[in-house]
Amino acid sequence: MDRRIFAFGAAVSAMLLGSCGPTPQLKVKEAVLTLSPVDSNPSSMHFNVYGGPEDVYLLRVSSPSAIRTEMHDVSVDAKTGAVTMQPMKRVLIPSGEKIEFKKGGKHVMMWGVNLIPRRLGEIEVEFLFSNNERILVEARVQEIDGTNPDEKKAIDG
Repeated sequence: MDRRIFAFGAAVSAMLLGSCGPTPQLKVKEAVLTLSPVDSNPSSMHFNVYGGPEDVYLLRVSSPSAIRTEMHDVSVDAKTGAVTMQPMKRVLIPSGEKIEFKKGGKHVMMWGVNLIPRRLGEIEVEFLFSNNERILVEARVQEIDGTNPDEKKAIDG
């Protein structure tokens, strides 16, 4: 009898522990800054945000290597087909879900990117969330054609 109770208890424990998966962690990955071919125009950054254990809002994306940043979303008017871009003050990141910032959709515009990211091939970016979590990411930097950055194409200012 004791063996059956032990075996039953072990089986129940295994089932309960097996249903426990890892707690999702809030993270930012696959970040890439595509430099504008015209230095006075903004560059665009794309990345993925993976939701953590609770819903949060992405409030700000910033970099010490950029003068200004803005989150934007792209939409298409169903009647006219006109494409427009609207600034976003915050973006909901649901728990455990992936939110994509990609071409033709949500993205971050960066104005005044300095020469450091061109020289290093990466840019430090900070993501601020509504739960006061800050995530620092080293985003890859590329030219608009996907090649490595060329500091000779930039105006040193």
